[in-house]
Amino acid sequence: MKTTAPRRTRMDTIEADARPMLTPLLLPSPLPNQRPEPWLRGPRLALREFWGEDLMDLVAMHQEPRLRAWLLDDAALDQGMVAWRFLHNIQALYRQHEGLGIWHASTPQAEPGLTPRFIGWFNLMPLPARGPEAVELGSRLLPSAWGGALALEGGELLLRHAFEGLGLARVWATCHPDNRSARACLAALGFAEQGLDAYEGQTAVYAQLERSAWQDSLALSPRARRARGLRAHREGRA
Repeated sequence: MKTTAPRRTRMDTIEADARPMLTPLLLPSPLPNQRPEPWLRGPRLALREFWGEDLMDLVAMHQEPRLRAWLLDDAALDQGMVAWRFLHNIQALYRQHEGLGIWHASTPQAEPGLTPRFIGWFNLMPLPARGPEAVELGSRLLPSAWGGALALEGGELLLRHAFEGLGLARVWATCHPDNRSARACLAALGFAEQGLDAYEGQTAVYAQLERSAWQDSLALSPRARRARGLRAHREGRA
């Protein structure tokens, strides 16, 4: 009797040996015993590594139907045990591949002294579909963080890290074809769409940004970069 192998998801690539560079993730790493300090900050954002006390925020985020509607993978991070394993496994990526990862994103609370508000995550992760050295920029934000250009701010922070800190020649990005807001954000960041292709068993828009194009975009003001994304949105390219 012929059987069909189960489709691998983004969780599989983190948890198993789907790609050689992540093989160390087969053995879960211990979680830090205190809250990690932010390693990257912007005017309104702070990015840090995940730790154990982020479990409930991670699960609740993935129970949000408006967020899940735009996801290209079907990792069951809305389930506590799956999310707990994710938190352990991502520690290995932080240690084994400095500069890559999936990072907790937060914004300050209005009142001083309160714990920063969790808004989702930003990531730089391997993209084996585009080659062994390819890296993908991504974000996953709660609906409460939509519409305030936080995705753009986080993207700008990580692109500078990717090109200046890691010395990458190009960065990739993907998104759901119907997610025009995400496509407009990528256009504002300077990404050029490369067409549709398979991603985690679904169809996705692929876009890339060369380091030279990123350097050219630095001459633009933030307002001009955002106008570029809005123009692409109106013209149907995003």
